[in-house]
Amino acid sequence: MNLITATAKFIGPAQTESGVRCMHLEIQNQGAKALPVPIYLIPTRAAGDTFVIDAYEQGTTLLFTGRMYPSESDHKMYIAPTTPLQTVQANTLLNQVQVAGGVGFIAEQRREDLFSCGMLCKAPAQKLVNFTWDDSVPLRLDAWGDDAVRFRKFIYKGRQIAIGGRLKYECWPGKDGETRTAYKVQIRGGQYTFFGKNTPEKAAAAAKVEPPVRSAQETVIPQPVPKGDEIPF
Repeated sequence: MNLITATAKFIGPAQTESGVRCMHLEIQNQGAKALPVPIYLIPTRAAGDTFVIDAYEQGTTLLFTGRMYPSESDHKMYIAPTTPLQTVQANTLLNQVQVAGGVGFIAEQRREDLFSCGMLCKAPAQKLVNFTWDDSVPLRLDAWGDDAVRFRKFIYKGRQIAIGGRLKYECWPGKDGETRTAYKVQIRGGQYTFFGKNTPEKAAAAAKVEPPVRSAQETVIPQPVPKGDEIPF
């Protein structure tokens, strides 16, 4: 599962690395330190006639649902709409992410009230952003407060999880003076489910399937095949 439903302001036309014309939008997040989230909608059959870049004025608020395709090369978040785009009122705020997959890594924990990890989830192939069926969608997850405590206790590399959250965008100066950016999914309180055993040791033990042991009564002894006149009719 890999879906985002959100409202975003239309900034203007843009292009993918391969030159495909797309739409640059920004999701508005609440909070004093929250940054607008830059996203790039690519044309899809599902969006149909609503994906007409020149039909929207700058600042128009659009409602969309789509799949996320973060690019490791140009560090942009591309969205492939799965439904037609809709124009909504400017004060409409929505930012809901629903994803499921396996934990790829667990980040160094520098705060007791924060747990960060990486997730790998699947999505259909998307030629416009050079995404194949063999690729996985990498996402960074953040859990806070009591949720961070539960994640620290029950999450390990390889565990399957499904979460609901909101897409965030962070920006900070690197040690080399260059600006660093990152997309993250902040998990909403209680919107998550773990699958499998609660510890990696139990999960590994459950994965070992021993061959069944047959009792003497269950053992089948082959019988000789009758020959000639001995064949019954």
